Amino acid sequence: MKYLRKYIRQLLTEETIPAGQCYPFAVNMAKKSQVSDRNNLKKFKVVHGKVTDKFSGDSYNHAWVEKENLVFDDQTKFTKPGGIPRNVYYDLYQPQIFKEYTAAETIINCVNTKHAGPWK
Repeated sequence: MKYLRKYIRQLLTEETIPAGQCYPFAVNMAKKSQVSDRNNLKKFKVVHGKVTDKFSGDSYNHAWVEKENLVFDDQTKFTKPGGIPRNVYYDLYQPQIFKEYTAAETIINCVNTKHAGPWK
């Protein structure tokens, strides 16, 4: 029990991003999006895909938001709250896109499935 507590304490103090929190982050951004942008993929979209870190080679399924030429990502919400230029994000993370959703589709999928994604 002593080691379990120590391990949990380490996890709670690490500066890591909990796996899977990118999906709720993207849904929350969709909910907060401008109503006029909710059906326009050129203005706002939630993207589900796989990203690969250019330097480490690590790959994982992920969700992010694109607003015009900026990317908003749960992993960078504190260091880059104003977003990252799309070309920089795509260079760093080499995304493989599985599906793009409008904000409206994102909200509807979340309500219908009762979870924030990923959706099949």
